[in-house]
Amino acid sequence: MSKKILVMGFIAFSLFIAGCGKKDAPAENKPADTAAAAPKSEDAAVKGETFTNEAAQVSVDLPEGWKYEQTEGGLSAEPAEGGFIVHFQTLQGDELSAALDEADKVLAKEVKDLKLGEVQDLEVNGMPAKVVDGTADGMEVSFGVVNTPVENLCLLVYGFGAPETVKKYQKDITFILQSLKPITK
Repeated sequence: MSKKILVMGFIAFSLFIAGCGKKDAPAENKPADTAAAAPKSEDAAVKGETFTNEAAQVSVDLPEGWKYEQTEGGLSAEPAEGGFIVHFQTLQGDELSAALDEADKVLAKEVKDLKLGEVQDLEVNGMPAKVVDGTADGMEVSFGVVNTPVENLCLLVYGFGAPETVKKYQKDITFILQSLKPITK
């Protein structure tokens, strides 16, 4: 997967989460209180399910068949066969640079051989963001923070996976990245 696609959308910090407690993403499962799910398909090639974080006033779509785990303020997802993970987590604060620095410190403790590029300022569907990507332990890593529509609340998003897995799921990853957006009422 190209650096451009990773930088376009993965917005947060990386740490390694194994597959424990993950669930298949069936329509009948009800998500945690911080998110609500509804079927959605904006991309003819990839169908998905929308997860809305009411507290942060943002939503994201996950491809059908992906496993997910929801926690208070967070959502982790991976393809059914694993090998790639994306995580979304809300954090208090509006200062993107400070949040990104803290995420970098956490990541450095969790992985070996961390090599990061330059921080980039982006806009993700109208929301300001700071993003950095690189490699760690032989995997592609991208993390950053995005300001949500809610005052004093940021969204951390990270993604990582083996280069061959990232390439295999490029269409799904792009679908997820393009779907992250503020909700409108």
